[in-house]
Amino acid sequence: MNTENKKVATQQNNADVVSLSPATDIYESKEGVVLCLDLPGVSKNTLDIDVDHNILTIKGKINLTITEDMHPTYIDIHADIFERRFTLGEELDNSKIEATLDQGALKLTIPRLEKHQPKKISIQLA
Repeated sequence: MNTENKKVATQQNNADVVSLSPATDIYESKEGVVLCLDLPGVSKNTLDIDVDHNILTIKGKINLTITEDMHPTYIDIHADIFERRFTLGEELDNSKIEATLDQGALKLTIPRLEKHQPKKISIQLA
């Protein structure tokens, strides 16, 4: 390893602790919204999801297993905690949010309020 890489690793070790921001995909349909977050190393026990005044907050802790004999040469992850916040639109029903965690992939399904879902209009024959 060259000296320049050692310098970068040292600077990152001394950096302020920064909260992680997991990668998120957001999909929208007529029925509602789906958020998919990439959370490798996160278990259900270390995950907290809540909604307050249409602000969806997802926070948790990533299990970083680094033994004492490991000496970092480069670090992308400075903290083992993360938090993401999303503002939910008024058309979404935040009382019916469903969350599933499967092998590090968190999926949140947020339906639209019934009054904001598309309605089929039947045609009557005269």
